[in-house]
Amino acid sequence: MAVIRDGIMYGRGACDMKGSVAAFAAAAVDLANEFDGELPGSVSMLITGDEEGPAINGTVKMLDWLQEHDQIPDECLVGEPTCSDVFGDTIKIGRRGSITFTVIVKGVQGHAAYPHLSLNPIPILARLVDRITSQPLDGGTAQFDPSTLAVSTFDVGNPAANVTPERATTTFNIRFNTEHRADSLKALMQKHCDGVQGEMGGEFEIESIVGAECFLGNPGPLLSIAQQALRDETGNEAHLSTSGGTSDARFVKNFCPVIELGPTNKTIHQVDECISIDELEALKRVYKQIIKQFLTGKNVR
Repeated sequence: MAVIRDGIMYGRGACDMKGSVAAFAAAAVDLANEFDGELPGSVSMLITGDEEGPAINGTVKMLDWLQEHDQIPDECLVGEPTCSDVFGDTIKIGRRGSITFTVIVKGVQGHAAYPHLSLNPIPILARLVDRITSQPLDGGTAQFDPSTLAVSTFDVGNPAANVTPERATTTFNIRFNTEHRADSLKALMQKHCDGVQGEMGGEFEIESIVGAECFLGNPGPLLSIAQQALRDETGNEAHLSTSGGTSDARFVKNFCPVIELGPTNKTIHQVDECISIDELEALKRVYKQIIKQFLTGKNVR
């Protein structure tokens, strides 16, 4: 439940991204009233879940339905919280890819006093982690920052100090740019594992989950309209960015041009996620100008 204090609204999703949904809905209603319900085009809102989960039952299925019923939009605006420092400083026109690896190394359990009679998987896995983190994946591109690799777990599940374990597991996530694809990163990880296995032994199991491929969008007229709307409202020249995590834009871009524009993201996913009422109202005005200019083709000031 949202709480408003001193002009600030607190609540889960205030920025990410129920605030954007509310601002867009209010903008569409205002515009419909301005045109007495006779808009010179159609405006649709697609509100789904599942975006940060398996991503199989939300936007993906809705887009399939839209295609089956010949309802694919001309362009799409995703209300993700794109701005970093102040409202209006960033529009997103692409996203890095995401792939998560889990690597299991199997050895031979043994007594810590007789290490020569066992095969401890911990040093083997530690060598792999050192190998994959010691060198950069790339130097970035004109549109994307360098790809990153973050190790999130290293587990053996062993409570005994005098026993070396049978297996060790690590999980790591790679956020990658257009220098890579998921398949090329899978091949790279296999190469690293094969190299460490040849050097130190052990049995390797590699599992991977592809969250998204990297993409750079091909925005249509909506981008310039959004840039102008932000200039008019905030005076800011929006930076065109591809940073951050993943979003449903990764699915939409297969059907129509897409950009992402929303409020500042400083408090998203935090306990006291919040947004000022002034920023929400400014976002509504920006969305209204975008919708109106896109539908009418007129400069709106």
